[in-house]
Amino acid sequence: MIEKFLFRLAIFCLFTLFLSSCMGGDNKFDPDIYVRPLEIVKLSENKYQHISYLKLKQSDFYPCNGYVYISNGEAIIFDSPVDEVSASQLIKFLQKELNVKIVGVVVNHSHTDAAGGLKAFAKANIPSYASSKTAQILAKDSKVITYPFETKQEIKVGNTTVENTYFGPAHTQDNIVSYIQEEHILYGGCMIKSLHASQGNIKDADTQVWSKTVKKVKEAYPEVQTIIPGHGGKGDISLLDYTIELFTTNDTLGSNLE
Repeated sequence: MIEKFLFRLAIFCLFTLFLSSCMGGDNKFDPDIYVRPLEIVKLSENKYQHISYLKLKQSDFYPCNGYVYISNGEAIIFDSPVDEVSASQLIKFLQKELNVKIVGVVVNHSHTDAAGGLKAFAKANIPSYASSKTAQILAKDSKVITYPFETKQEIKVGNTTVENTYFGPAHTQDNIVSYIQEEHILYGGCMIKSLHASQGNIKDADTQVWSKTVKKVKEAYPEVQTIIPGHGGKGDISLLDYTIELFTTNDTLGSNLE
């Protein structure tokens, strides 16, 4: 009887230890109690939007857009999810579920909502692309951009060419845009605002030239049909017009969002 009791006690103690380790305690290294999951939205057979959530100081979660374009079995990702866990999930989805080869990730700028999970791509041997300005900033955080560029860069994805261009400061000093000519799709990232959005985070912005930079984008891609901003809903060329007006009138207060 005593032996059975001791055996049961040992099992109970092991179970309790396992349960407490899963649930976590007050240790500063314990994981967060809840983290918003990665969302992947299918827009068409070869276009996907990924949405990850940035945890703000107010304990709220702020949705951050990214984009995936697929051509002839090859995929290009625009902006990393906000952390390595979400980035790994996106990589696994594309490689295992869609059975496509990821030829690269394009980092729009150096903030967490564009580069937060970059190390997961490096671990998966997936090349990264960004402006040389972004590369210099990320290097301070031991994040490496495989192929930095100064002004313009082209990436071959299946039967399609993606054009990355640095037009000048706006949301940040280093932000770029990416254009898929065959589809007339522009990934604007945080430089471009969704309709009715506020100025957002302007701590690293140049609000004096933001509208001028976006005007350059509009002049370069007059045939653009679809624009994906860094936050909020996608739209058409009206998003460029709205962003230009927003930073020309300068009558909307910014915030501390990414």
